[in-house]
Amino acid sequence: MSVQLLCPNLKCRKILSVPAEVRGKLVKCQYCQTMLRVPSSKPVAAGPAEGAKAPH
Repeated sequence: MSVQLLCPNLKCRKILSVPAEVRGKLVKCQYCQTMLRVPSSKPVAAGPAEGAKAPH
């Protein structure tokens, strides 16, 4: 399964698809040659902030 991510270069911003085996490693954008690190795991969904009060 591949990992899709967005190039961090503001002039590029292409969607990149890389193999899951490169998680946690540096890769180069094939369009602009910017180096970026592939996240090591899937992002965790944000839940309610700690200390936030529930509406009554």
